[in-house]
Amino acid sequence: MSNINMEMPLVSIVIPVYNGADYLGEAIDSALKQSYSNCEILVVNDGSTDDGRTEQVALSYGDKIRYFSKENGKVSTALNLGIKEMRGEYFAWLSHDDLFYPDKIEKQVKVLQETGVHVAVASCNYFMDNGTLIPVELTKFYDKQYLETSVFPVIHGVIQFGGVLLHRCVFEKYGLFREDLFTTQDYEFLFRILRKEACVYTEDIVNGVRCHPQQDTNTSAYVEKEKDEMYAMFLSELTEEEQIKIYGSSYNFYYQILVRIMTLRNAEKSFSLCTGKLAKNEKIVEDKTEKNENIYIYGAGRRGKSFLFDLRCRGIGVQGFLDKNSGLKGTDIDGVTCYSLDEVNHLPCSRKIIIAGEYRDEMAKALQNRGITDYQYKEDYEQEHNMIQVAPAMDKVSYWIGKYIENGWK
Repeated sequence: MSNINMEMPLVSIVIPVYNGADYLGEAIDSALKQSYSNCEILVVNDGSTDDGRTEQVALSYGDKIRYFSKENGKVSTALNLGIKEMRGEYFAWLSHDDLFYPDKIEKQVKVLQETGVHVAVASCNYFMDNGTLIPVELTKFYDKQYLETSVFPVIHGVIQFGGVLLHRCVFEKYGLFREDLFTTQDYEFLFRILRKEACVYTEDIVNGVRCHPQQDTNTSAYVEKEKDEMYAMFLSELTEEEQIKIYGSSYNFYYQILVRIMTLRNAEKSFSLCTGKLAKNEKIVEDKTEKNENIYIYGAGRRGKSFLFDLRCRGIGVQGFLDKNSGLKGTDIDGVTCYSLDEVNHLPCSRKIIIAGEYRDEMAKALQNRGITDYQYKEDYEQEHNMIQVAPAMDKVSYWIGKYIENGWK
């Protein structure tokens, strides 16, 4: 297992864990069941405080894994310890509550060896403990060229690190994970390397990402501050040449970032930086987007609200939100009314429902169960109207920025 050879190089699967006894065994089992036989599994216990439960699970695997225990320092420190201790030619990060599918390593090693590229990325499934499975097939919504173009997939937040396989030379060239970041260390790392390294995207879904309330992205106090810093990094560090490569123009780059920032709370730094740069790159655009549509956005969360802002800037009116959370029924969200799913059949016949949530297929089934089939996914609507590559004119953007600030929506 520890000998690396050219035909089947060793792959190191690093599993950082903190108080993860409930799910750790499933993650380790998925790593042990890989069809690719030359793997080592490193479990790094980041100072768990659950009376030894996490350690007990790890130790039960004996010499099937390599086990390390350290003081708590957050996930980046655990990953970096694993990287320093890894013996493999390739690196994979498996979160303790997620799963690798049996052919994950085999497929991605194969594509890296065939292409000579050092970074492989793939789509994933989201899954829940109740059995719900939600495939995220990225090429349904983005051309493959976008997914392999510089940091586009990082800015759009479509890479899950469990779907990544890296050659160890990446760490030698660009360093390890930043240990001062607790929730965006994966985005910062991928941003750093994909500016320089080509990546290859594979159609296969190779991993499952578990959705549950205890995830760091749901509980960490650092999320909002680090997102603000992350977008500020995007805005400050990408060169004009890189901006044009990704979005066709600097003006469109700043606009696309603005759409993502508008719904964040406490993002003063990135918001100020973005609006300043957008104004300096002002561009007049001929707006050919349809105006007379009776749109209802299904999903009143951050994605839906970002989409609302984007549509408004393009002169497209939105009649309301739909959301499965019945507690939102009748509430005003950024100036439009939110309706419950039970009210969907009472909306005007001319209405257009656009699904803007992350769990698209699950949301689609909820509509189908109510006899609604004429919905559209946000990403399809964006492609149809070329919204990724064409930004609205600055006068409209400025108007809606002012309205959001005036009304307290920002």
